[in-house]
This record gives sequence, structure tokens and C-alpha cells, in this order.
Amino acid sequence: MSIKNTNFSFEKIDDFFNKSQKIFFIGIGGVSMSSLATYCLYEGKKIFGYDEVRSEASKKLEPFCHIKYCSTPDSVCNMDLVVFSNAISESCFEYKKAIELGIPTLSRANFLGYIISKYKTKIGISGSHGKSTTVSFLAKIFEYASLSPCVFCGATMKDYGSTLFYNKKDICIFEACEYMDSFLSLPADLIGVTNVDFDHPDYFKSLDDVKRSFSKFTKNAKSIFINLDDKNSHYLKRENAVTYAIDCDADYKGVIKKDAFDVYYNKHYLGSCKPKNMCKHFLYDALCAFSIAHSYGIDNSAIFSALEEADGVKRRLEKIGKLDTGTIIFEDYAHHPREIECTISALHKMGYKRIFCLFEAHTYSRTFYLYEEFKKAFLGVHSLYLLPVYSAREKNAFGIETERLASDLGATVLTNKAKIKDIIKKSGADVAIIMGAGTLGDIKKYL
Repeated sequence: MSIKNTNFSFEKIDDFFNKSQKIFFIGIGGVSMSSLATYCLYEGKKIFGYDEVRSEASKKLEPFCHIKYCSTPDSVCNMDLVVFSNAISESCFEYKKAIELGIPTLSRANFLGYIISKYKTKIGISGSHGKSTTVSFLAKIFEYASLSPCVFCGATMKDYGSTLFYNKKDICIFEACEYMDSFLSLPADLIGVTNVDFDHPDYFKSLDDVKRSFSKFTKNAKSIFINLDDKNSHYLKRENAVTYAIDCDADYKGVIKKDAFDVYYNKHYLGSCKPKNMCKHFLYDALCAFSIAHSYGIDNSAIFSALEEADGVKRRLEKIGKLDTGTIIFEDYAHHPREIECTISALHKMGYKRIFCLFEAHTYSRTFYLYEEFKKAFLGVHSLYLLPVYSAREKNAFGIETERLASDLGATVLTNKAKIKDIIKKSGADVAIIMGAGTLGDIKKYL
């Protein structure tokens, strides 16, 4: 189990931060942690950090920060402040050393909440799926409207080549993750809820448990924007709720046409656009972003123009190559059964008929508790290969065996990554998708 979030007051953290020159990030290679480290660099702090793996995010920080990839006795010595990721455990040497030395030690969410609290308008995007894409759309819209927000995104925004868009003005747009109830540490005036699903079973025990957390997060917001097509979100509909939908009637109604996406507000036509990705799950994210921006007062033409230009985030049905056989290769972050189903459905609607999928399951607990859902998620895949389960922060206390999972899914275990190109070619697929939330990046060098 990950370490619980800290709960220091923002006043106390402000005192810590103002007195700190050297800040140490445990898990600095993570997407959100690297964003916080970058923010602190802009604020004139000296940044240090540790991570087990050298990620793309940590590589970008190396010219500006002191980063270690192995523990040393003096790692956190002489630091003024330590910020830790929920991905670490209490046995982490750096964490234990910081506590032993009495260095102020904050969880990622507690520290992010403090930063967000400095902004006049706080827009949080929550939901089990689609948060990052929605944040990136909002970032593009607000920038297009010359409102210069500060943005914290859970994935690299293609338009900015970063997970952070730094600004010190009035508006902060941020991704609000539910894991470990982290979003309860984040103050928000306007909240978008893309959907609600059972996930993170290492922390949440049931869908009702997840719902209770979303209810707590949204209760103090001025307005919440909910997807009315998502049945698990209906319980959030109350006086301050604004609804959006594609399949049913709502305050904001999206209509998918062959070559355009029309938007209506209270049945009044507002206009039309054609985002770069017209797959339905992306259009839900675009509609969520539209409803928030329109309610905020941004001009329709600016919103539509921004949505047409927005590139979204990396690893979301992202085309990464093409084999000499003509097979198109995509990469996708999907690691939950519902996400997998959406992505496979999108590929079929894009016209692909024979789909090759290489999937890496993410965490033993998710694989165990959603096992039956995973068995149904790959319908429509012509050829399915699996990598070993990515353990992340966990030990295999569930008896999960990749070979058994492969058998139950009708898949084959990939034992030699170097052969992936030849395997795809022999499959006769017209499209291949590399799918998962773990360390799939090294697969690319073999394609």
C-alpha cells in the first residue's frame, strides 16, 4: 500500500515553502511529480530527486536538477523540504530518512493543493477516464482566449510538449486524481467529472466507495459538470450541476455527424467543429471542456477554433509508426477494461478490421479484481499478445500469473520483445496497438 497523503494546512506549507531553497522529490520521474519539480524550478528553488527508473520526464529535468537513480545514505541530507509520490511505500529509504531527520515531508497531493490555492479561479478535472485529454483541451481553449492559465496535466500535452503550462496569473486548471483520495486535497471552484468507474482496487473497495469520494470532492464546488451519459455519475446531479451528453438530452448536447461535431446549449445551436480525433470518447472530453469554457464566458468561436487545433496528450490513440507491410502502429495508455473497450471500438470505427494488440496489465490488484472484465475487454482483437504484469508499487499477493491470464484471454505471452516487429508482420494485421500504462516505451525501439 502506498503512503497516505499528508494533511498540512496551506498556511503551514506556505511557511515550509518560503523557507526552503533545496526541495527533494521522491519519485521525481512520475508525471505529476516532474510537473511539481518544474514548477518549483520556475519559482527559483534548487531541485533534487530520486527515482528507481530513468523516465522521459526525469531525463528532461536532468540538466536542471540533481537526480539519483539509486539510494545513497546522504540522499536527503541538507534538504529543506521533501515531497513524495503515492507510488512509493513506507519502506522507501529516502522517505524514512527524511522522517528520521525531521525534514518537512509532504505528499504530492498536499503540495499540489497548496500551489492551486494561490490562484483565484481553480478548475479541476476528475473522473476515472479522460482527465488528461480534457485538461489539455481546456488548456488550449483558455490559452486561445488569452487567459493564460497555469495547467497541471497528468500526461504530456502535445501542444506544449510538457505536463505543465506555467503561469502565475489568476487561473489554474488541473487534473484531480482520485487515487488514495488525492483529489480531496485539491481546492476547486469548477469541477468536471468525465465519468465514474470502479478502479484502484488496492485503495477503493467498491464502486460505492469510489462514488463516496467523488461526492466529497465535488460537494464544495460552485459548479460541477457531469457526463449524463455515464450512469455512474447520475448521483452527482444536484442544484449546482451542469450536464453534458451525446446520447441523451442535457444542458450541453453534442451531436456527432460524419464530418463535424455540433454543440447545443439548452437546445440552442452554438456551432460546429471537427476535432483532430473524432472518436466518441475524445468527443466526450471535448464536450466537457466546451461546457466548462462556455459557462466561464469564453466566446464560442474561440472554443471551437481551439478544439479543432488541439492535439490532446501523448499515448492516447497516438500514431507512432508504420511498418513496411503497411500496418499502422498506435500507442495507447488504456489499462482499465472500459478504456480498452473504447480504444478497440475506436479503431474499428476508424476502418481497421484486423487488430493486433500488445497489452501490459498494470498492477496485480487491478488485474485480480477486474479479471472478469479484462476477459471481455479485448473482443474484436484479431491477435493479442501480453507482456508480464507491470507491478508498479505492488507485490504479487494475488497469485496473478501472466501465462494464466494469457490463456483466459486467448492471448500469447511475448517472451522476446526484439521479435515484436516480425510477429506483427506475420499476424496480417492492418493496425497494431501497443497498450498499457507501464513501461512500454522500450518496445518502440524494436518497431
